[in-house]
Amino acid sequence: MRPFLKRVLTSLLACCIAPAAMAATALPQQITVIVPYAPGGAVDALTRILAKQLAADEGINLVVENKPGAGGSIAAQQAMRSKPDGRTLLMGTSNTHGINSVVIPDLKYDPIKDFTAVTDVAENIVILAANKDFPANTLTEAVDLIGRSPGKYSFGSPGVGSVHALAMEKFAQKLGLNITHIAYKGAGPAMIDTVAGNIPLVMAGVVPAKPFLSDKRIKILGIANPRDDMFSGVAEVAQMQYFSDIQKDTSVQSWIGLFAPAGLAPDLADSLHAAFEKAIKSSAFAKELTPLGMVPNISSRHAFADKVSANVQHWQKAASSNKPAKQ
Repeated sequence: MRPFLKRVLTSLLACCIAPAAMAATALPQQITVIVPYAPGGAVDALTRILAKQLAADEGINLVVENKPGAGGSIAAQQAMRSKPDGRTLLMGTSNTHGINSVVIPDLKYDPIKDFTAVTDVAENIVILAANKDFPANTLTEAVDLIGRSPGKYSFGSPGVGSVHALAMEKFAQKLGLNITHIAYKGAGPAMIDTVAGNIPLVMAGVVPAKPFLSDKRIKILGIANPRDDMFSGVAEVAQMQYFSDIQKDTSVQSWIGLFAPAGLAPDLADSLHAAFEKAIKSSAFAKELTPLGMVPNISSRHAFADKVSANVQHWQKAASSNKPAKQ
């Protein structure tokens, strides 16, 4: 190639690459993430772990702002009203962008129209655990036992409208089980009452269960999430079954993801996704999530948007066709 022509082509190539490189790095150096739960909880801890990883990877300062209350709807409304400039995001969940549309009358935001889905971040483990003296040792045995004694058994959950409660209610409705729901103010109290024998069963995350697994004061009967890798390395769940093993279409996803207000420019949304993707895919991030009972989960921005839409439709359909378990 002639030297002059080579220089021209090199210059043209540089002109093409430079705008793309600039677009990929045109991110705010400080981003506020609104967390819909109190400090110290699993979603708060996840956000702070992500902040540390993003700072290491991109030099971006992620500021965590906790706005708990009303099932996450207070935080969602604040995020919705923010400017769509990439400086304010919501750490949303399958509650804020799915279940709330069913359990909160006159919800003040539309989980689809009022937000731009940026990226999924992680999935929670949702388990059914039992007191150590509960007569059943597997999910199949529990279903048989509850079915033979309608109204005798109860289960606890972190609260009315939680994904944990709705997962069990859906499972019970599908199988025609008569089981009483006892709603607690958080997973911790529900787990403690299960350990004490005040209630026989609890639907919760794996974190509140872990302290009682090693000394076998509780036993895990089932998992609601359709993931095969969520309990890798947890020896105490050898007999665990998936809800979908017993009844199809009862798997429940409990996920966490980042949202921006509606109107975020697509190129900025893509740049945000790329920055978070690097952090979420890092081995250090995955390692720190394990104690929280979570696994990293990331897909394309559009795939995440489709998942959110499907989640909303899933719970709206469930609400219209399923009769909840007794309160």
